Formats: sequence, structure tokens, C-alpha cells
Amino acid sequence: MKPLIEMAREILANEVICDHCLGRCFAKLGTALSVEERGRALRVLYAMESGKKPDSPAICSICNNLFEQVAEWSRLSADRIEGVEFAKYLVGTRPPENVVRAEQSFWSRYAIPQEQVEPFKQEFNRLVGKRFGQAQNVTGREIAVDFNQPEVVFLIDLERKKLEIEIHSLYIYGRYQKFVRNIPQTIWPCRKCKGKGCAHCKGTGKQYPESVGELIAAPVLEAAKSKEHAFHGAGREDIDARMLGTGRPFVLEIKSPKVRTLKLAGLKSEINATASGKVEAGDLHFVSRKVVEEIKEGKAQKSYRAKVTFEKPINSVVLNGTLAKLTGKISQQTPERVLHRRANLTRWRYLFSIQGELLSPTEAMIELRCDGGLYVKELISGDGGRTDPNLAELLGFTAKIIELDVMDVSGDFPDLF
Repeated sequence: MKPLIEMAREILANEVICDHCLGRCFAKLGTALSVEERGRALRVLYAMESGKKPDSPAICSICNNLFEQVAEWSRLSADRIEGVEFAKYLVGTRPPENVVRAEQSFWSRYAIPQEQVEPFKQEFNRLVGKRFGQAQNVTGREIAVDFNQPEVVFLIDLERKKLEIEIHSLYIYGRYQKFVRNIPQTIWPCRKCKGKGCAHCKGTGKQYPESVGELIAAPVLEAAKSKEHAFHGAGREDIDARMLGTGRPFVLEIKSPKVRTLKLAGLKSEINATASGKVEAGDLHFVSRKVVEEIKEGKAQKSYRAKVTFEKPINSVVLNGTLAKLTGKISQQTPERVLHRRANLTRWRYLFSIQGELLSPTEAMIELRCDGGLYVKELISGDGGRTDPNLAELLGFTAKIIELDVMDVSGDFPDLF
């Protein structure tokens, strides 16, 4: 490889190049100088040797003087993010294609090693980010660049002269209990209008007027000055089932929040007051985005309490003797009631325990513990033979659940705290 001074001399003798683009050729050779300072120092040294003035060119043949726009993009970023609370940020740039082609051709032409250069976009990102951060810190806001978990990302498209801002979501973990039936976990679009709004849904676009997610999210959205959320549960109970016991794990995602420093203890009280008698949330903690996947993919075990009615009278001995035959592996085809939204597959789940107590000759309370994902209603009814074994088939007559409660959801969830 040619010595640095010789390489710089050759470039300056033949190219129209700015200090930034010259310095970028040697950006990773390890000095205390900035990229621009390196370029300027090499230009002055060349001028001393050649007797020429060390003036920078009017228009750089590589970047077209785009580095002169750093202050403008920094100011625009500050203006656009006004009123949004954040502590960690990142700047990204989409450079024009002609700049990318020009710098690659230039490096190749002068055999400049790739390991010592810095691409245009990296230098532009750093300069805008540094200037933006300095301006914000002067106002008293303590912010810093974060490459791993930024709360705000500025995307500068130099080709289209457009700035996009991504305000990353807040994620709040908790557990909820649902004390009433016929409330879905998340919003169900109206079956008639598919969410557009019609007379059937009174213009709401929803099949049900409220959901667990909406009841929990409402106070948080107001506090965070956000308009949109997503509710991620560790599984979901049927609409007509209650969720009791210690509750079901969930992550509430608050999208594009303008306020991030939320007081979760106060929000917990507000959620439980406004949703009183319907839903209660607890154990609220801020978490990272990865927890959404972890609670959805975690292997769960669930306990249920089911009120079951029988076509014919039955006694306790027959009931518990028959229930004992159900424990072990259960084969289930996707139930007919959910085939419209789920693939028709055969799944294997495990029933760990099951026992019952007669309430009358034709009614019993049954308690069971099983793998998450086992369809409990079909375990009792049989679903036309799609679940094997099932209680109805073993008894020889119809059995069905008339009330269902989830009593516990536990298992392979992340160690969050």
C-alpha cells in the first residue's frame, strides 16, 4: 500500500474533492483529528509542497457538497421532534445513488483499502447526530446516541430530500384478570363491515364494544399522549371464559408515545378503577420488545374450572372413573368453531390432571390442568370426534361446557426482572 502522504498527494493533484471526502479516505488510521480535520491537514500539507493555495473546491466531485447540509438537517430534526420525550436516538441516512457510485469508483481508482475508509452515510449520520445532540443538550435535555435500543430514529433521505422519524414503541408487561364473560382480549372487527363501520356495529367497526386490551390501554394512551396500541397476550381465553387466579401475562405496546416516563403504579390504579368489575391489571413493568416474542413462544401450562352439563344423569363414581381415562396425550384437530381463522391441523397436547364434582345428576364442576393450546371445550364435547379421547365419547352421550374459567397460566415465560 502506498504511504498516506503519497496517496493524498496523488488524489489532490487529480481530483476535485472536499475535506470531508478526502479525510474519509483515511478515517480509520487512528488519529485524534476529525474526518474533516484530516482532510484539511492533508490539503494544507499538499499546498506547502506544491505552492498552491489550500482552498477547498467549489463543488466536490464525490459528495456534491452535501456535507454543507448537516446543520439544516439537524435543525429540521429538532423542529420535527419538538414535544416528544426521549433519551436515546439514532440517525440514519439514505445517500443519493450517484454519491455511492462516485465514492466506490474513487476508492477503486486509487486502490484505497476498504478497511481504512468511511462511507459517506456513516460520516453524515455522525455529523448530523452530533450536532443535533449538542443542540438538545444545550437546552437541558440529556440525550445520547444508542445503536441498540434507540427510542427515536431519524431517517434522512437525501435523494428525495425527506426526513422520516420513527418513534419506537413503549412495552409494558403485566398480568390481567377478566371477571366477566363476553369481552374479547383484543378488538374484533365487525363481521358485517370488516371494521369499516356500519349500522350493525353503530359505526364503531367493532363486533364487541370493548376488549381487555382497550380497557387496559386507555389510561396509558392518555398518559403517553399516544393514539394507538397493540395488545400481546400469552395465549387468549375464549370470549365467554373468565380469566381468574393470578391472571394472564401480557405486553401492552404503546405506539409513537410522546411521553415515556410513565408512573406505572398510578396507571395501574387508574386502569383498575376505570375497568372496575370487568378487568384488573397488575405487576406492571417496562420491558424490551423481545419480551413480546418470549411470552408468545413460551411453553405454558394452564388450569381450568369448567361447569359441564350432561345429556343423561351420571353418578360420581362413573364421572371420575371416566375422567381418569382422559389423562395423558390428547390428539386434536382444529375445532370447527375456529376453522374460519385457523389452519386445519392435528395437534398433540398433554392433560396432566382432571377431576370432577357433581352439582346435580346432570351437572358437574370439573377442574383440570393441561398444556397451553389444548381446546378444553372440545376435550369435553368431542367436536364430532375431532378430539381424541374426549369425555362425551367415553360416556356414550352428550357432554358440554356451559361455563369456563381459566384459573392459572404459568410455565416457560422469561425471567423478566
